Amino acid sequence: MAAVGYILLCLIWGSTWLAIKLGLDAGMPPLLGASLRFAIAAALLLPAARVMAPASFRDRTAWRLALLVGLLSFGFGYGATYVAAMWIPSGLGSLTFGFFPFWVAVLAHFILGERLTVAKLLAIVLGFSGLALLSYGSLRELGPDTALGVAIVTCSVLVQGFPQVMIKRDGKDVPTVFLSGAGMLIGSLVLLLVAGAAGEWSRPFPWTPTVMLSVGYLALVGSIVTFMIYYGLLKRLSATLMALVALITPPIAVVLGGIYRSEQLGTLTLTGGAIVLLGVGLFQLEERRVARLRRRA
Repeated sequence: MAAVGYILLCLIWGSTWLAIKLGLDAGMPPLLGASLRFAIAAALLLPAARVMAPASFRDRTAWRLALLVGLLSFGFGYGATYVAAMWIPSGLGSLTFGFFPFWVAVLAHFILGERLTVAKLLAIVLGFSGLALLSYGSLRELGPDTALGVAIVTCSVLVQGFPQVMIKRDGKDVPTVFLSGAGMLIGSLVLLLVAGAAGEWSRPFPWTPTVMLSVGYLALVGSIVTFMIYYGLLKRLSATLMALVALITPPIAVVLGGIYRSEQLGTLTLTGGAIVLLGVGLFQLEERRVARLRRRA
């Protein structure tokens, strides 16, 4: 069952960029679409948290982390992702986000004191090089709007890394069902307010079948189901194996984008993305080596 869950997790996360693109193509306002997604997910997760972890609602640390996640991850991070998706192919967005594990490792080095070995640093440099080539390739092969989208996704990665590290430091005893539900609620409200400031309130929301399917899939499958699978597997599988999800999902996104939207990425863009993923793979191999040495010590 663990193998089935792992494969399902990779397939779902590999498909979420496509689901966002299909909704945007059908006229979904990006910020309102993201807000609605997390509002639906929070409406289902918070009652579950009330039953499963009632003490969390009185825990200051839990609320502090939920506020951090809501503002930086579900608010800014996903808001930026949805906006960027208007200009970039779904596969390119997923490839750019593949840099996320590197940035978390850098932050963990300074905030948590997790040592970066020479091999890890070389893998990070390789990842940075791949990201630079990917950005240059998208500018040259796909145009300035696409390069802007890559820059926005990169900003999203940089901002979302911080709450992940803080959760690792302070969130050991905070139930994930509360953290996700409360964080999504806060993020939904932030996105709703920003959508109003951006003028999205003045436009009628397109309640078309495609938009409703996109929002529903992202809320129920892309948010709640993945949350349940991920944290369930995290208790049974190694953290290194779970981190490899970041290596597997981008190729899935590229293939799905090519099949359903006829997306074509240029040689430089694909090469840059491949270098990023190669760096992620080398980084995870080094983490596994370090973990083995610690177990022997």
